[in-house]
Amino acid sequence: MPADVTEGDVTVFDVVIVGAGVSGIGAAWYLAAMCPSMSFTILEARDAIGGTWDLFRYPGVRSDSDLHTFGYEFKPWRDEESIASASAILAYVRSTAAENGIDKKVLFGHKVVAAS
Repeated sequence: MPADVTEGDVTVFDVVIVGAGVSGIGAAWYLAAMCPSMSFTILEARDAIGGTWDLFRYPGVRSDSDLHTFGYEFKPWRDEESIASASAILAYVRSTAAENGIDKKVLFGHKVVAAS
């Protein structure tokens, strides 16, 4: 992945992805695979990768979608349980990010308050 550019005290990226949940990690993978010359970062307001699957921790929380179709095309869901628990989905998202170096592109504690 190409390096970002610093202009004065501002770091400039070609693309900024908001959120390090399922969609943000997927978008980062496709961006890196299809546009390798573009620099990017992921801004995550919280301190962890996983989005919904990290945020909600009440007993029994699980997907209401089949993970064989909800999961990433580039990393098929291999677990026997297709209606997965939050902890299984969280592990899947985090391992995907780590395996592809996407976890290194996340800036934690960065909340987007405006865009133009």
